[in-house]
Amino acid sequence: MIWFFERDQESLELETRYDNDRSEFVAVVRYPDGHEKTERFRGSHEYGLWLEALERDLAVERWTARTGPAILPDGWPHKRVT
Repeated sequence: MIWFFERDQESLELETRYDNDRSEFVAVVRYPDGHEKTERFRGSHEYGLWLEALERDLAVERWTARTGPAILPDGWPHKRVT
């Protein structure tokens, strides 16, 4: 999924997906200046905690969700993960 955030005239994207080849949850943050930051997690709990912290940080920095997420056709686990 890709989540879109905005602040003033800037936009930020958060892509969340699952890498089935490496069995990892992946988050890619694309910043307004063009750079990207990628984080990888082995477990869903750690991934969830990181996402919650990012959401808090974005709120403090006055980023607001622009719309609901765009659903990507791939990037989903092929089997149940923990």
